[in-house]
Amino acid sequence: NPMYLFRGEAPRAEFAEAMPPLVKYGMKLAGKRFLKEYPFQEAYFRDKALAWRKELTMSLMYLGGVNRLDTMQRVMTDGFQYVAMGRALLIEPGLVGELAAGRTRPGACIHCNRCMPTIYSAEGTHCTEVAR
Repeated sequence: NPMYLFRGEAPRAEFAEAMPPLVKYGMKLAGKRFLKEYPFQEAYFRDKALAWRKELTMSLMYLGGVNRLDTMQRVMTDGFQYVAMGRALLIEPGLVGELAAGRTRPGACIHCNRCMPTIYSAEGTHCTEVAR
């Protein structure tokens, strides 16, 4: 299930609208079975990532539910050399710099995942929650 990788809401209607007619129809018909929702939680892949970290000696990057500075610090303490952020940076491109400068509040991403269907748009991938 594609949404397992992202967690949060499954924007079925938005995906359907971004698809060609036949796929749009299929998405409206079977979208609930195909795009299931998994609740978002901070660092949602941490347990699985720690199993990999334990077995490998190479540098690794943690990815999966990073929206806060304490999460970054925790996974780096866990032994990950890098932390990747995706959706959080779509809504706040300057988030990493702000966190480095002392910001303590979490990122503004609400994990609605409505940014995902925008990969098919002429405008390119973007957060639909901020004015462009």
